[in-house]
Amino acid sequence: MLVFFAQAQDEVEYPLAVQEAGLMSYMANLAWLNNPANDNFFQEEVIAKEKVKIAKRGWWRDIGLRINANEFSFASDSIKQPSGIKEVNPKAAGNLFYPKYNFSAVFNLGAIFDTPNKKKIAQRKVIMAESLTQQAKKDIRGQIIQMYQEYLTTIEILKLRYKSESDMKSSYDLINQLYQSGDKRVGFKDVLESSLALNNAVESRIKANKMMTIAKMKLEDFIGVKLEAVEAKFKRK
Repeated sequence: MLVFFAQAQDEVEYPLAVQEAGLMSYMANLAWLNNPANDNFFQEEVIAKEKVKIAKRGWWRDIGLRINANEFSFASDSIKQPSGIKEVNPKAAGNLFYPKYNFSAVFNLGAIFDTPNKKKIAQRKVIMAESLTQQAKKDIRGQIIQMYQEYLTTIEILKLRYKSESDMKSSYDLINQLYQSGDKRVGFKDVLESSLALNNAVESRIKANKMMTIAKMKLEDFIGVKLEAVEAKFKRK
């Protein structure tokens, strides 16, 4: 699964968080691609790489070409002289030692020599941007593993709470039945204690169900899709 963004005439690959197969990797990739904040890491890499290109061409900005036209080049071809004196062409008379046009090139040697260093700095910033991206991917995978394990743990706790509630219900029904039948082994205090134990079991089951729901919603919010859809898709594979 690859996502491509058009940039100028180049195609830029938006990488996944994890290349390995498996449910954890699948959810890590969903979280990576569906979280808008993660795009910042990708854009930082693209910007850093573009800065490398700019650094390579930077010395061209400090090269200039100048063209100066001699003022005699714009004078008229001849100047009126008093009668009896031959007209003189100023380009011939006044421009004897200067060319019509002056060409010069300007080089900033400091900038030219600094270009390799600027290029190295830009390349290291690319490495830094890529490192931050890789760390962010690792963090996401770690969060996915933790969140999914917490979700599975709440499911197991909920199962235990249901079992405990069922046992307390059976115990209460038995004690209450014995009490109603007049069994001397069971008193009203036993009925009250059994009822309290059942209520506590029901309360624990409700809290466990709440914990499971919250854990599931957090995970779904992180990956951007319903957990049932993810698990079903992965099981079909």
